[in-house]
Amino acid sequence: MPQVGDSVIREKLAACLRSDPKTLPSMYFYDHRGSELYEEITKLEEYYPPKIEIPLLRSTARKLKQELKDCDLVELGSGDCSKISVFLDEIPEEIRQTIVYYPVDVCKDSIEKSACNLQNKYPEMGIHGITADFLEHIEKIPGKRKRFFCFFGSTIGNFTEARAMEFMADLGKAMNENDRLLLGVDMVKDIDIIEKAYNDRQGITAEFNKNILKVTNDHLGTDFDPEEFEHVAFFNREHSRIEMHLKAKDDLEVASPILDEKIIFKKGETIHTENSHKYTVEGIKRMAGAAGLSVENIFSDDKKWFSLVEMVKR
Repeated sequence: MPQVGDSVIREKLAACLRSDPKTLPSMYFYDHRGSELYEEITKLEEYYPPKIEIPLLRSTARKLKQELKDCDLVELGSGDCSKISVFLDEIPEEIRQTIVYYPVDVCKDSIEKSACNLQNKYPEMGIHGITADFLEHIEKIPGKRKRFFCFFGSTIGNFTEARAMEFMADLGKAMNENDRLLLGVDMVKDIDIIEKAYNDRQGITAEFNKNILKVTNDHLGTDFDPEEFEHVAFFNREHSRIEMHLKAKDDLEVASPILDEKIIFKKGETIHTENSHKYTVEGIKRMAGAAGLSVENIFSDDKKWFSLVEMVKR
């Protein structure tokens, strides 16, 4: 994909691989194959979040439907807009026709395709896609009417703790009085359950993790062989997060025609590819405090494994 490998991406990836410890940003999991693998992951017996979040979205939408009347519904990191569809299906048409939906995502093609599909499904609703990195360009989101922000899928759990607090603070500053946020978070639970979700028996998550090396090859021209690395995922108790790594099976040298020096790996050295933080109620309240928001409701499944948190700017 040479057309995608612009200098900014190449510089970012090169810097991550030269860092100590080595890292790769989790956004680079998602080329076409990565997206296919993630879809397979969501169907795995061990991977619990979608199985809980989808019915929770339905029940929460029914409870919050009056809050959505005459508002701008803003979904951050909207992707294929599948989750907002589940949510909107539970909102009566007479309320939907008062809503303007703004999907926000960095991928223009995804935004345009999703907006078209949603407009066909909900012709009574105004839909205006915004192509932007919401982490950097929150100011692009219109703010004349009351807004209801959605950030689903526990995506915030992929941020570092510091970045999550910074993001929440920035979002809080951009929100107006009485704007609301519905935030998806994966909760702390039995560690064995969490670790199994990222170490499935079929090895799909391992293949997904290794696929980031193929994406890096596409961008940097590196000669990574994914089979020379082992998938490692474990719960870090100190930071309350799952960490995913790729561990070199032997001493390795990785070359690229656009890098001056080879990337050297010692046997057992890892590339840190993803974090997935798990939250407690106290942690949720700290995030809300960083944003200057009040926690109105925490909607959870019966086991309290996953939550949708309603916050409001007062």
